[in-house]
Amino acid sequence: MIKHKPLPVLVMISMFSLVCLWAAFRPSGAGADLIKPYKGDIVYTEPLKAVVFSHEAHVVKNGIGCGACHSGLFAPAANSAQEKGDFTMASFSRGKYCGACHNGRTAFSSNSECARCHVGVKGAGAYAKTAAVEGVTLSPPAGKLELGSGDSAVEFSHEVHAGIFNCARCHSGMFPMSAGKTEITMDAINRGRSCGSCHDGKTAFSAGQCSRCHAKVPAPTTDLVYAARGMKSVRFSHAFHTRMFKCGQCHTKRFKMQEGASGMNMNAMYSGRFCGSCHDGKAAFAVMDCGKCHRK
Repeated sequence: MIKHKPLPVLVMISMFSLVCLWAAFRPSGAGADLIKPYKGDIVYTEPLKAVVFSHEAHVVKNGIGCGACHSGLFAPAANSAQEKGDFTMASFSRGKYCGACHNGRTAFSSNSECARCHVGVKGAGAYAKTAAVEGVTLSPPAGKLELGSGDSAVEFSHEVHAGIFNCARCHSGMFPMSAGKTEITMDAINRGRSCGSCHDGKTAFSAGQCSRCHAKVPAPTTDLVYAARGMKSVRFSHAFHTRMFKCGQCHTKRFKMQEGASGMNMNAMYSGRFCGSCHDGKAAFAVMDCGKCHRK
């Protein structure tokens, strides 16, 4: 007669067998760490310095399963993603890599809340101390961006601006995180857009102070021609006037930086506006001397 072993003994034998099987087939070496969250922080130096990624924060604290990321977004080997040519902020904005979750809905946006990841950014607060452990800091893009071309081009320094504001002040509401994506015109700036959102004479110097940005401010070489009903047209020469006055004396308080946008008329000039602010018979000949201007 066969005697059956008591149930507790069978349970113990089964558990022992499972342990033996796990010991025989468990991962060994570096791969063994994959059976639990990698505890060390990963420091990314691309596409910008420096992002400290914490597995513990994502897996343990937020309960995100390994398969959420290691199923196509990221290879298991640390830092393997940044070796790829498309590991860029532009890719994140399109929903790749970190951007698959950091889209402003599932998690904070990757293209606006820069200091949440780039721990060295001014204003990052408590995040900055994490970088000290790895000995890395974030510095703004080196060099200067050239906006425009020729003598009227503007050299923009990230370093100067990042010393005053954090990245989120400009990116990505006013400026997308990609050079050349924003069309910048003086008309838009004077209406408070792009650079003009700060350079309004209050937050920062006025955009009308041309030489503060335009190192070389060439006067337009082509005369402006104003047609007049019932009279000869008026030809205005910037070259002649800039021999005596600076750009800021006329722009933008008297004249907007866009041809035809000021709504100039003779009645306003008689009241001391537009050309009449100088052509009053004292600073310059009076606007009533019609033949001085209406000549062609």
